[in-house]
Amino acid sequence: MQTGPRTTQGKAASSMNAMSHGLTSAKVIIPGESLAEFHDLLFSLLEEHQPATPTEAMLVNEMAQARWRLDRVRRRQDQAFESETLDAKLLAILLRYAITFERSFFKSLETLQKLQRERVAASQPPFVSQKADQEAFFCRKLSSG
Repeated sequence: MQTGPRTTQGKAASSMNAMSHGLTSAKVIIPGESLAEFHDLLFSLLEEHQPATPTEAMLVNEMAQARWRLDRVRRRQDQAFESETLDAKLLAILLRYAITFERSFFKSLETLQKLQRERVAASQPPFVSQKADQEAFFCRKLSSG
């Protein structure tokens, strides 16, 4: 009776058995991709967006993952167009994933920017116009005078 791989290496290898294109992989980095390049992307986004909370950091991480996967889709699209025969079904799938990953990136970016605006606004004193402040001053002067 076989129970499957027992070693860490065997388990890692068998986890990739069903991978055909890697677009639905739970793993961010798949064989043939560079962990260092992903980290470069992530660190550049962290530097650009300066997350100040764990939620903001998670959103930046989601942006990096979505962008990484979008780049993977675009590489697969290039390969599909370079092949001898165009596979319309594959191209449709790739287009769907490209749209999904692009939306995910921009939704995370939009949410991050909203949270950062709210955080900054909450840390600043409320705005009072000079005109309203002057009117209140004169009203106090007239009523006490």
